[in-house]
Amino acid sequence: MFHLDKNICTIVAKRDKKNNDKDMNTGQSLFSIGALLILSLTVLKMNNFILINDTVMQNSKFSILAISLANSLIEEASKKAFDANTYENQLSDYNLLTNYPLGPGAGEIPDSSNTFNDFDDFEGYTHHYNYLPSAEYDLKCSVYYIEPNNPEVKVGYRTWHKKMDVFVTSPSIKNEYGDQDTIKMSTIYSYWNFR
Repeated sequence: MFHLDKNICTIVAKRDKKNNDKDMNTGQSLFSIGALLILSLTVLKMNNFILINDTVMQNSKFSILAISLANSLIEEASKKAFDANTYENQLSDYNLLTNYPLGPGAGEIPDSSNTFNDFDDFEGYTHHYNYLPSAEYDLKCSVYYIEPNNPEVKVGYRTWHKKMDVFVTSPSIKNEYGDQDTIKMSTIYSYWNFR
């Protein structure tokens, strides 16, 4: 226990001398600043990795949903008749198939696939999905005749083979540059006549 008298000044001076011995020198301060800098850079880098992974994960989810929508439309179209002329009859001459322009026939509503009765009715079909919880999607179909030996090329005449391209776009689907991307899926539907 200390008395408040003249000796107070001596005690305070001794205490200050002990504290000065414990202070960090310049080298220790630089090491501490360097350690904090490295820690800060590591935290920023990890945060960047987390954000990139989150972006990739979200884009993957939106792309999988777009592929599901395109696949559902392809399955729906594949359940229809090959052609309006094969809906109730079998054909053995491809010249009797529907000629260009393909698309919905009489009595079919162009923006309602429920009214379509054959595969080529989906030519020019578009649909906007805005009731999904995650994103909005636009689907567009193109149907055309092809030759089996070169299925990537549209031909201007009738064959036993039709190809459907489904394009799905969404502002939520981004490519590696951050631009809007398009999902494209295709299928080939062929007509076979068994006797």
